[in-house]
Amino acid sequence: MTTSELRPASNSLRWTISDCLAMTGRNVRRLMRAPDQVVFTLLSPIMFTLLFRYVFGGAIRGLGNINYVNYLIPGIAVQTAIFTAGNSGFALAEDRGKGFIDRLRSLPMARSAVLAGRVSADTLSNAVGLFIIIAVGVAVGFRPESIPGLLLGVLLLLGFALATCFIFALVGMYASNVQTVNAATFPVIFPLTFASSAFVPTSTMPSWLRAFADHQPVTIVINAVRALTIGNVSSAQREQLFAGQSTSSLVIQSLLWALGIGLVFGSLAVRRYNSTSI
Repeated sequence: MTTSELRPASNSLRWTISDCLAMTGRNVRRLMRAPDQVVFTLLSPIMFTLLFRYVFGGAIRGLGNINYVNYLIPGIAVQTAIFTAGNSGFALAEDRGKGFIDRLRSLPMARSAVLAGRVSADTLSNAVGLFIIIAVGVAVGFRPESIPGLLLGVLLLLGFALATCFIFALVGMYASNVQTVNAATFPVIFPLTFASSAFVPTSTMPSWLRAFADHQPVTIVINAVRALTIGNVSSAQREQLFAGQSTSSLVIQSLLWALGIGLVFGSLAVRRYNSTSI
């Protein structure tokens, strides 16, 4: 018997929301029962922050009067959000391997709740990670010029991270195990994060690489968050740091990328989930 046969149609939205919240709660509790996973997930971005701040920061030039740590933190934040979003794929692959998703599919619950609950939990995890990164950044000299700009940047970043979760969710729905998810996603994540403006201005890159770096979504989001937190810059600095694009243009492009990625990969992930046999 299907969910629609057991629940009144008039309450379908309420039940769907309830199912999504239940799955989100389950995934959050599952994460809290693995504190070692939480610690090691947060340790990596902290190490990146300290490493680039104190080891490479003094050797990176071309930022004008902008403190490198103010340039760095938005890049670390976006990189961390993308890597944390990978948990969606790992968790779904693990649940599939254990037969948990098959059991969920046999229950009278909203089909969208499994994926929505997974990406919602990982987005909450991302929010906690971002708070810690910002706190560490402040401790080592990060000083955003605008607090409202920082808050808007965090919301923009979380929206992009939510959309990215669906990419990994789709991989997790196809992968045979967790190791396959890692093997399939790392070759994509690594070049997108490092061949971007995360750690150095793209103006320092070879022309062929800069053409890619300036127009890929990770750079767009990083530059949008960075522009919101750095505040006003000269036209020369804007050309060098943001390829001459305005803050509003970068924000709009970031929202469009997040919306497009979320719709495309969310639809594909739901279709894959619905087509998976019990």
